[in-house]
Amino acid sequence: MTGREFVDHLYRKHYPELEGPILAVRKALAELDPQSPLFITLMQRHAKRELRHAVAFTKALLQYPQLGPHERVQVAEQACEEYKHFALTKDYLKSRGADVEEGPVDAYDAYFDQFLTGDIEAFRLCNIAEKSVVVFLNHLRQVTTDPEVKKLAEEIVADEEGHEDKVTAKLSKLAEDDTKREFLEKQFVQSWATQKEGVFLEAKELGIDIDRVLAKFRQEAGL
Repeated sequence: MTGREFVDHLYRKHYPELEGPILAVRKALAELDPQSPLFITLMQRHAKRELRHAVAFTKALLQYPQLGPHERVQVAEQACEEYKHFALTKDYLKSRGADVEEGPVDAYDAYFDQFLTGDIEAFRLCNIAEKSVVVFLNHLRQVTTDPEVKKLAEEIVADEEGHEDKVTAKLSKLAEDDTKREFLEKQFVQSWATQKEGVFLEAKELGIDIDRVLAKFRQEAGL
């Protein structure tokens, strides 16, 4: 089994319990009425996560001197993108007479804190579950009837182009070493599982019928 084949195997193996349900719930969140207070709350939380991600990557530049020059450039560029996405979302919220909520991200901190545990190898795999955000924004721009929401989603998605391929390539390269595959699967599961916890909690708090969403997902996926 090649490295790419192993990565594809991981996605197939864990799709029914991790990636698939997360993406289904993310899409349900994207379908909230853009004129509703719940949608504003959703975007306030999205802005906070963008900022939390940017802060985590900025801290990583100081915390991990083992990063090579090209890695440091990539981490800095991603931090800049996340700050930009935070600013764009904040501008949108201001246009709706709202702002970013104060206070910590609470349950969502676990996803970002795992980047800063001191394990440089784990940090290098921190974008495993980034696909979730891209799917959310892609679905948002496809289903929204609000031109400002569509514009916001399109601006952010434009920055994400090619990220998924880069993540897959990075995972595949690591998986070429058989001795790294157990570690890779552990990080794969942890990344998706911590995101699942936050996404499901958010959906529950915003009134999404998770059981209905998951039942539809299982039916459509033939599970």
